[in-house]
Amino acid sequence: MDQAYVLGVDGGGTKTEARIADLDGHTVSEVREDSGNYKSVGIRQASKNLCRVVEGAVKKAGLDPQTQFASACFGLSGLDSPKDAQIYKEMLFKPPLKGYLRRQKTIICNDSRIGLYAGSDSPNAIMIICGTGSNCFGKNSEGLEAKANGWDYILGDEGSGFSIAIKALKAVMRDYDGRGEATMLSQTILEELELKDVFGLIEWVYRPPLDTGRIASLAKVVCQTADIGDRASRIILADEAKEAELSVSTVAKKLNFGQQGFDLVFVGSVFKCEKYFKSILEHNLREKFPHIRLVPFTQKPVLGAVKLALMNL
Repeated sequence: MDQAYVLGVDGGGTKTEARIADLDGHTVSEVREDSGNYKSVGIRQASKNLCRVVEGAVKKAGLDPQTQFASACFGLSGLDSPKDAQIYKEMLFKPPLKGYLRRQKTIICNDSRIGLYAGSDSPNAIMIICGTGSNCFGKNSEGLEAKANGWDYILGDEGSGFSIAIKALKAVMRDYDGRGEATMLSQTILEELELKDVFGLIEWVYRPPLDTGRIASLAKVVCQTADIGDRASRIILADEAKEAELSVSTVAKKLNFGQQGFDLVFVGSVFKCEKYFKSILEHNLREKFPHIRLVPFTQKPVLGAVKLALMNL
């Protein structure tokens, strides 16, 4: 009984999802919790959220609390270095999570990898995440893997909701000072947050703790403001689309794709901004890679974690 199930976990910057499946890949249960990214919410809170999501999935599936999974895969945002990997290992391989996992049958990887496996079965494929943060990851038919960006909100994350929102907030302050052009963002962001003036906005931004998801949520306001004609919003979105294009091109070069075809999978809430972000990115990539196949992402990234856990059996 205890070896009849696998566990897949998608730990994003905003939310964490856990899915338990049988050995045929059929979903047994799925549960959602808050962020499992320790860089976003801290080690203590991220550990709590990861524990809650796994325990919740076990409880929802009606499994014995002493269940040990045959295989597991954790796709975690913020896992960008050997040190990050060590921190996540220490978080996962301690009680109570430790009891559910077999150390030699547990994959711990960046969430871009599970997104790619969820989105495409092609041997040549790239996936780009543009959500709270950003990341780009690809693989080729020779077994080579490559990535670009994904260095979190200080060192990277261009093309992300956070990056868009920060530029928008700075545009508001430049407008207020008179250092920059007038922008409707000065009105639309305050209305979205139900704030009276820019001083309330300053308090909102710097209110501890820093929550990248909270700030990144303003990206949708930038998109809405672009739709009603705001020049500053359109420039911000176009610049961020170029950054996403650069990440894809960089990974394609590392994988030696050249002019050969490959799948490109889009993942993340920023792609909901169709006209001034997604369409610009698609147009530029089609010009650069004529044989690219743009694959709509119809599955949850957690499916990729389940796939990798099954492959690891």
